[in-house]
Amino acid sequence: MKAKHQSMQAQRNRVYVLFLAGPVVLFLIAYVYSVGYTVNLSLHSWDGLSPVSKFVGFDNYISLFKSARFENTVINNLKWLVFYLLVPTTLGLSIALLLDGKLKGEGIFKTIIFLPYIITPVAVSAVWRWLYVPDGGLFNTLITLVGFEDLTQNWLGDRGVVNFSVMLAALWCATGFSFLVFYSGLKSIPQEYIEAARIDGASPVSIFWNIVLPQLWPSTILVVGLFGIDAMRIFDIVWSMSGGGPARASEVLATQLYDVGFSTFRMGMASAIGVCQLIMAAVLILPYIMYIARRVEDHGE
Repeated sequence: MKAKHQSMQAQRNRVYVLFLAGPVVLFLIAYVYSVGYTVNLSLHSWDGLSPVSKFVGFDNYISLFKSARFENTVINNLKWLVFYLLVPTTLGLSIALLLDGKLKGEGIFKTIIFLPYIITPVAVSAVWRWLYVPDGGLFNTLITLVGFEDLTQNWLGDRGVVNFSVMLAALWCATGFSFLVFYSGLKSIPQEYIEAARIDGASPVSIFWNIVLPQLWPSTILVVGLFGIDAMRIFDIVWSMSGGGPARASEVLATQLYDVGFSTFRMGMASAIGVCQLIMAAVLILPYIMYIARRVEDHGE
């Protein structure tokens, strides 16, 4: 009986290994190897076409850190981080709270709010570029109609407003995701808690801070974590709307990496940008992940 049990356990272990082998191999190839190759390439000078590359050590990083362009892209990524963590998160939560109040036509509003999130960023960019057209675009046309013609802007051609213009388009998409997560979280809150608080005379603000918000903690973890990652890898909507312009005013790390790698064919420099982007994301996001892991562990205990 013992031998049979050991044989079944060994067979079960082989099945576990078989199922785990695929994901592990994919992880090693798609991530570990790719990261290692990128780090190695960042220490070389290569045009992407030559059969050999030249080892230059840390010259790519030194040139990068001395570049005003790189400094500007890092600042822009940090702006996107602050924007994503504050604006769509807060707006999505606010709309979820509003619609959770049994608003008439709730289903229609939910569809309208969530629909932009499932539209591809390139399509979103095409729509918003039309809205931002200086002559004949919807925004400037409406501003002119209400009598504030002096406030019309070259929304994507002015260094001072281009980042806010692209962020507004991103907000239109991102709010749908945060709304959906927070709305689902609100529906999972036991109504008995809220009813008991109301009976005890708690104000709506007190109910929100002491009951609703703590119960939305898992939803907040998800939204903040994913938005933090999105801010570090933002590319498609920026590239599609402004191309990083004008004069690189809206450029972020991913768009600079693409431009350096595929426009000037400096693959070593582009790899150095990618490594810096990875380190920056790790420094900003890993502490949050570790904090959340500790909170989950404490909660489990």
